[in-house]
Amino acid sequence: MREISILNFKGGVGKTSVAINLADALSRGGKKVLLIDGDRQRNSTTILSDYAASTDYETTLREVLMEQAAIGKAIREVRPNFYIIPSHRNLEQAGKYISTNSIRTLKLLQSAVKTLQEYDFILFDHSPSYGNITDALLLASSEMLIPVELEPFAFEGLLDMIDKIGSVLTELEHQVALTGYVPNNLDFTKSMTERYLNDLKTTFAERVTSPIRTDAEISKAQEQHIPVFERNPRSKGAQDFEALATYLLTTEGVKQ
Repeated sequence: MREISILNFKGGVGKTSVAINLADALSRGGKKVLLIDGDRQRNSTTILSDYAASTDYETTLREVLMEQAAIGKAIREVRPNFYIIPSHRNLEQAGKYISTNSIRTLKLLQSAVKTLQEYDFILFDHSPSYGNITDALLLASSEMLIPVELEPFAFEGLLDMIDKIGSVLTELEHQVALTGYVPNNLDFTKSMTERYLNDLKTTFAERVTSPIRTDAEISKAQEQHIPVFERNPRSKGAQDFEALATYLLTTEGVKQ
């Protein structure tokens, strides 16, 4: 089993899109996948369900982190081989619960995830806002993927974030392997895109994954509350997420 955090402390880089469509690609390839929605905006939850809000679920990640429910009670199947633990609009209550209790509650999810050995992959969709929930999800992870949008000053922010994650992991006394940087929403019709991508590869070499190109089919699929494969399996987006899944299956993370 591989536990992978998908995170970036910058909003709007496509974490949820990567989480949903990567999980779907892996499940379509025969892997059993659990996606844990760790963002109170609960975009993964609403896109992958028929519900308008996560409060329609009786048990969510909030209840698990607050020791009100076992992790198995929160798991819902959304597609064949594809499961989710939904988030909650008041997920920050769990963050406050963690901060007012012992380190044991911070490590609760880590212990709970270890019991889920029937899954091949557990993916964590993070909030862009750092907090106790971030720490709990990182502690439950053994690897991480970092979606990156290539734009001016992106590298400066990326390096700052990497330093921040390194400091957090050192404080938590926990190691997480860096499986890759995911260049996301690449528009090759723009003159600077190729240069930014080459700069990323020069800086991070083999840790840069195959890119996800700009594709209107991805956003249209999210509006329909479905993964891109269900809207158009021949689209650029579907091809790129299938390639990312292949990358993941053939790559091991490098310890920080």
